[in-house]
Amino acid sequence: MNPLHDTIVSLSTALAIQAVSIIRLSGDRALEITEQLLKKPLSNQDHRLTYGFVHEDEQIVDEVIVLVMKAPRSYTREDVVEIQCHGGIYVTQKILSLVLGLGARLANNGEFTQRAVMNGRIDVSQAEAVNDLVNADSEQSAQLAIQGLKGSIKQLIEPLKEELLAIIAHIEVNIDYPEYDLEEMTRKTLYPLCKNFEQKLMTLLEEAKSGITMRNGVKTAIVGKPNVGKSSLLNALLNEDKAIVTEIAGTTRDVVEGFIRLKNVSLHLLDTAGIRESEDRIERLGIDKTYQMIEQAELVLFLVDAGLGMDTEEEELLKKIDPDKLMLIYNKKDLESKPDRLEISAMHRDIQSLVDAINERYEVHQFVFKRPVLSTQRTVGLAMQALNAMRQALLSIEVENEIDLINIDLREAYQALHAIGSLDDVSIQDEIFSRFCLGK
Repeated sequence: MNPLHDTIVSLSTALAIQAVSIIRLSGDRALEITEQLLKKPLSNQDHRLTYGFVHEDEQIVDEVIVLVMKAPRSYTREDVVEIQCHGGIYVTQKILSLVLGLGARLANNGEFTQRAVMNGRIDVSQAEAVNDLVNADSEQSAQLAIQGLKGSIKQLIEPLKEELLAIIAHIEVNIDYPEYDLEEMTRKTLYPLCKNFEQKLMTLLEEAKSGITMRNGVKTAIVGKPNVGKSSLLNALLNEDKAIVTEIAGTTRDVVEGFIRLKNVSLHLLDTAGIRESEDRIERLGIDKTYQMIEQAELVLFLVDAGLGMDTEEEELLKKIDPDKLMLIYNKKDLESKPDRLEISAMHRDIQSLVDAINERYEVHQFVFKRPVLSTQRTVGLAMQALNAMRQALLSIEVENEIDLINIDLREAYQALHAIGSLDDVSIQDEIFSRFCLGK
């Protein structure tokens, strides 16, 4: 038997002492099994709540409310039943055991959503959005997930697929049915079409960078010389004393991490060891790690002591940092303040100017909440595959390969775009849904 045709069951709530537990069934026998538990018919029920008692033989196990959702008007497009019972651990486990005894099997991680995909209710990109919404830890990531849930990725990709499919179809008609009165697709006519499509894919991937930034947050390194206030800044941003702050230079020897949600972006903060020449082996390792963090970071908050100003060593370090990810900050403004520079006092937690500057910096990415963009590594990777295939097609045109060989590259580009919304590879499907929680 196909496991996707089984009747599955899972807890949709945690197994804990709580007010209500929800047990969800999906499949052809969901109604039949529930009827046996309640000893009453449910075939005339649809999208209605039914009151009853769960029985084991003649003994009452619990008083329950049952919600019946008949196919195809359900999450999985199968018959779905939700049993709302009292939230005791024993009672919940008992009802679940009875359901299993009547022929259902325990659902795998994400299997309800997987069935929704297999039955055509949602596509794979929407399924990923479901999981993203469940795991969202900020307003930004939740909003992006909702965009995906509404099918925005499908709306983004479908016109591209249709455009590319029209080109492929034109080529194949020319090859297979030359007798048809259809303008011949030559390398000369094909090249601008492919070039235009390449540009569309590049735009798609460029906007995807903003989507990933808003979804995952920004890896942010706080760097500078010892005792410029890096740990104080981390503590001020987090509004807690997470990093040790002393007057002794070189106190921070390893990376200290934190997470903060601002108005326009979330930051993964990394407080690094102060950069200076040191003979201390342990401190040297910390400094080497700082350089690694600078390379890996998407935003570098470079702190300078406002009272001392910038020295030659700091100027040399600045030259090594990508200016596109650099923010130069003068700390200890209470010692010396000057106009036209970003100043804070981390020790006194006077950092609003920095928070405002970061929010302003990432305001440009807010368009991702208004129109669809790719925002997961899987979808971005597939779009990159499509771009590489299109570039290979352009190269084939330039070296004057035959049209049918060029068409192979175009088909590869189409398949990559198609895979964003649907998966034929079962192993990849299993990998995606294994990340889901049970009962979803």
